[in-house]
Amino acid sequence: MRTIFITGGSSGIGAATAESFNNNNWRVIISSRNKEKLNQTRKLIIGNSNNKEIYSIPCDISKREEIHEVVKDIEENIAPIDIALLNAAAYSPNKSQEFDIENYNLLIDVNLKGTLNCIEILQKQMRERKKGLIAIVSSPVGYRGLPTAGAYGMTKAGLINLAESLYFDFKKQGIRISVINPGFIESASTKQNSFPMPFIKPASFAAEKIYYGLTKTNRFEIKFPFLFLAILKFARILPYRTYFYLVNKFTGL
Repeated sequence: MRTIFITGGSSGIGAATAESFNNNNWRVIISSRNKEKLNQTRKLIIGNSNNKEIYSIPCDISKREEIHEVVKDIEENIAPIDIALLNAAAYSPNKSQEFDIENYNLLIDVNLKGTLNCIEILQKQMRERKKGLIAIVSSPVGYRGLPTAGAYGMTKAGLINLAESLYFDFKKQGIRISVINPGFIESASTKQNSFPMPFIKPASFAAEKIYYGLTKTNRFEIKFPFLFLAILKFARILPYRTYFYLVNKFTGL
């Protein structure tokens, strides 16, 4: 039985992906800061499955020593981690468009530093056996700058760039790197959005795409839904003048 470790596994994409892997006979370890919700998710998945190999371990990835101890505990007392899905993230849209440094610091601590804390210890463990997959959940909001998304978009753009760079570095050590860029997915985070969300999909849709992408393909980038992401990918190559005009037009700014 293979093992996947999922951060941010108490709800949304993380919980749905945990259920998907569990249903496909994987050993699943979910982690989150919210201990109560984490245990509820574990019990729900166990109640709907014959595979009881699912564990819940509370952890705050922004605390380096804490995530290091959790990963070491998993490796020594449960099983070696075959796939690590780094999904934990803070989301705080800046609806007022004011420059709020505290909001930036919060998202940097969780989305960037937290992910780096995870990668540091995972690389040490996977490098020893020369195999493993680290999948970083980013967002297409990191493709280009968007209104009210300065803090969140900056961290997600950083994760995309990080994944691209580590792809080369970790490949030499036998460690695969993948980046996941989901479109709008129904979750507690997207409920905070006050703008229309085209092509929004349920978390189960995301889980299916992630399971298939991580286990059945060798893709670097897993992105969905296709049409929405194709449009956003195209926007990356537009010159600034055209891009700014279109964003202003469609957002009413």
